[in-house]
Amino acid sequence: MLQAAQRRLTGIFQALGSLLPRERGRSRHGQRVLRPWREDWFRTHPSVGITPSKMLSILHTADAGLPQVQFELFSEMLQKWPRLAAVEGTRRLALTGLDWEIVADSACRPGLQSGQTERAAEFCGEALARLTSLRDVLNHLASAIGLGIAVAELVWEDGRLIDLTPVPHSRLAADANEPWRLRVRTEDDPATGIALDEQPFKWIVHRPRPMPGRHFDGGLLRASALLYLAQNLSLKDWLIFSQVAGMPVRVARYEPGTPEADKQQLLKMLEALGTDAVAVLSKNVELQFVESGRGGDKPYQGIQDYCNTEITILWLGQHLTTDIRQHGSRAAAEIHDRVREDLLVSDMADEAQTIRRDLLTPLVRARFGDGPPPPHFRRSLVQSVDTKVLAETLSVAVRELRLGVPRRWAHRALGIPEAQTGEAVLVADRIPEGSAQMPQKVTARPSAASNCKRGGAAEAENAERSEGAEPREQRIFAGNEELEG
Repeated sequence: MLQAAQRRLTGIFQALGSLLPRERGRSRHGQRVLRPWREDWFRTHPSVGITPSKMLSILHTADAGLPQVQFELFSEMLQKWPRLAAVEGTRRLALTGLDWEIVADSACRPGLQSGQTERAAEFCGEALARLTSLRDVLNHLASAIGLGIAVAELVWEDGRLIDLTPVPHSRLAADANEPWRLRVRTEDDPATGIALDEQPFKWIVHRPRPMPGRHFDGGLLRASALLYLAQNLSLKDWLIFSQVAGMPVRVARYEPGTPEADKQQLLKMLEALGTDAVAVLSKNVELQFVESGRGGDKPYQGIQDYCNTEITILWLGQHLTTDIRQHGSRAAAEIHDRVREDLLVSDMADEAQTIRRDLLTPLVRARFGDGPPPPHFRRSLVQSVDTKVLAETLSVAVRELRLGVPRRWAHRALGIPEAQTGEAVLVADRIPEGSAQMPQKVTARPSAASNCKRGGAAEAENAERSEGAEPREQRIFAGNEELEG
């Protein structure tokens, strides 16, 4: 009896507690805010039966602070237009496919201890290496190129970053009273959501082209909406046209005074002739087939090509890297490819700024306080260059200009992996004095990492170098200490 009363009171208190407003921000900073929510799987399919007025209504609703339907429309646009999906993937994967590294801040600031910036960079690199979800989050942030915004959650535990979680775009909303404030809707607060500015060091907000006060209209997919509408409607008309294109026009003549019911039945027979090729007609009906033109006209091809070309220019800045037709050339395509590289450099700068501000800064502040500056997140851009020209340039820079070229950079630029310890490598037998030509004859010798095992031969060689004698052999692009001898 007593246990039943306790269970009844517990249920009453739980019901009353669910009606009371929850205190926000007290313990959420150290917990996971995003949890599975059934609404994330709901779909309204806004692209079905899309019209100009319907699309305008969706965009206006997003401007009012509720972008859920707009983001779902953008997702379906990528599914239904192959060219749009191709150029979006090209732009996004060009960024996410690059290697990245954490680089210490090189700015000299008073009051910093020696090596503190390097320790901060090393700590951030180790912290990011432990995050298994980092790749997914970087891919999610790259989607902001098209969607205009992308948000991820930082999950902390005892002052340590333990996880990163992408925020579904369907959960984003703007504050109804203060539209410049961004909120994330949760199952506990589905109407208004959590204000991101109330929880510092908790969220990564990536906006490649920010517009003050307007969160949801800066992406390229919004600019692609009109082109998608034209392409989608013209494609539907083209499919309808293709069903009757080339088929003869079926004409039936009937006697005056034919009842209306017979006319309707005759019309159904004519429609069935297009597929069944079978009909039952009276002798009083005159059936005639009018052959259509065989000119091979494509009335909707022009607008389809126009939409595909314009959407490519919108995303890639050019179109000859995707459309090389009778008017294209390799030289023009190479020039257009440089335009695409300029866009990639801009995307890299936007991403690096966001990662340093919203991810690396919280890591450094949580570990070192306000002392060292946060390091930089840097992508390694490998430009398409002629390796033969690059090798000749390096030869002149190292041997004649005596420039210090980092070995690691030279290996990466030439596409040559660095030798492992004890691995045989190819070195030049001898480089002629004053010659700028690359050596033709090479032999296999142990790598530099294993030279310490050569014993007396290595010591003799070092003695010969110290006496000023001409060395017997030189390594191509060796360390600076060898090249100065």
